[in-house]
Amino acid sequence: MTNMKEKKLSIIKIFISFLKIGTIGFGGGSALIPVVEKELVQDQKAMNDQDYLKHTVVANITPGALPVKLGATCGYQLRGEAGALAGAIGVTLPGLIFTVAFMALFSILGGEAINYFNYASVGITAFIVFLLISYVLRTVKTGHRRINMALCLTAFALTGGKEIREILGELLNIDYKAFGTPLFDIPTIDLIIMAFFVILLLEKLRSRTELALSVLLSLIYAFSKGKTGALLGLDRFSGFILLVMGLAIVAAYTLRRDKNAKKNVISPKSIGKSELTAVGLLLFIPVILILALKLLLPLSSDYNLTDFFIKVVTSTITSFGGGEAYVSVADGIFVQSGFINPDEFYTRLVPVANSLPGPILIKIAGGMGFIFGKQAGGTLAGWAVALTSGLMAAGACCAVAIIVMALYDSLKEWEFIRNLKKYILPVICGMLLSTSCAMIFESMKIAGSIGIPGFASIVYIVLSVIGIHYLHKRFGLHDVVLLILSAALSFGILILF
Repeated sequence: MTNMKEKKLSIIKIFISFLKIGTIGFGGGSALIPVVEKELVQDQKAMNDQDYLKHTVVANITPGALPVKLGATCGYQLRGEAGALAGAIGVTLPGLIFTVAFMALFSILGGEAINYFNYASVGITAFIVFLLISYVLRTVKTGHRRINMALCLTAFALTGGKEIREILGELLNIDYKAFGTPLFDIPTIDLIIMAFFVILLLEKLRSRTELALSVLLSLIYAFSKGKTGALLGLDRFSGFILLVMGLAIVAAYTLRRDKNAKKNVISPKSIGKSELTAVGLLLFIPVILILALKLLLPLSSDYNLTDFFIKVVTSTITSFGGGEAYVSVADGIFVQSGFINPDEFYTRLVPVANSLPGPILIKIAGGMGFIFGKQAGGTLAGWAVALTSGLMAAGACCAVAIIVMALYDSLKEWEFIRNLKKYILPVICGMLLSTSCAMIFESMKIAGSIGIPGFASIVYIVLSVIGIHYLHKRFGLHDVVLLILSAALSFGILILF
């Protein structure tokens, strides 16, 4: 735990800090957890480790874009409602504006221009992997190392099956499907459900046998939700298993009450006027923009703007599992329903979103807004609908996160919350390892597209990570400088091919 006197940040400073995070935040989602932590806890010394852990937990258990939720909840703690708005908008704007700008540019230059950004993204991946590995090692070393390491590796094994196979396939130049179906490879939300189930039961378990049974039940749930379970048709039983897990929790807390324990009851007062005001502010701006769009822009009657924004909110609050999961959600809600052309979505928007900094969910929501608005009323309408879509998605996920954060605060003395603080970070670190592997694989594909073998590209990334670590330790170079150097080096090397 960090012992320090916390600094009071101004609204402008919060906005600038998160604007910087959004600008250098390549990788999105979980990859930005250590970036935000470094900015607020280590550099700015604006909050302590335990407070940041709370925001990390809230961001991981609620739907939507994780970095934006961190911006809103951290900003709210630091400066109330205005801080929440400053943090959320600050981390949202860079990726949103970059994405729309490049979508507009590529509509003129053609999709081939994305290759140049991909070349730089290989070096950016090395920098992000350096941050992730540093964060994982630092977290595992805090507290009980063996338990933390076991939780981290277990979470990685449960979520990283596909990523490991993809990297091996690229190294051996074969289709990763040749390795067979991953045993688990579960979504983030299912990992969080498993972790919460076991952590909830910890204070009620009385023997190692009961602990083993609870872990076994959670693994059965994971298997039913995993790739092999789905292949065997076991996923249709996952709802029943989840019900059994819920009944186990209810039984444990009903039959094993501690009469001397302090009661923890969520009261309506847990969500106060301040939180509701923050939620209102986060939703007010995009709603006003929607009304302005309807009044000021001559959009074609063939395009239902209201329906489009309803789908933006729906897709956001039902999206668990990060930006990669949102691609699937957006495909089902926007592409398959005919709002967005599949060719533009997959050959333009998704590559652009993955090559630029910022939360992937916000970038994709904004990019779809640009495509939809441009079709309905031209380039100006595209920009207006894109910015509104991004802010609407940000507001929706932040509103949920702030409400959950208020309930979290009301239960902070509960034994479950104490156990959650102790064990959830190593689980999240396992997810970060999966994220690192996914980013490395994407870089290997980029290098492979110009004839560089998988082994050479992964060696380059490993050496780059080591080099970044050396420069950071030896000369104390700023993160932005390290990122630019790494991106420029990979761009220069790959452009030669």
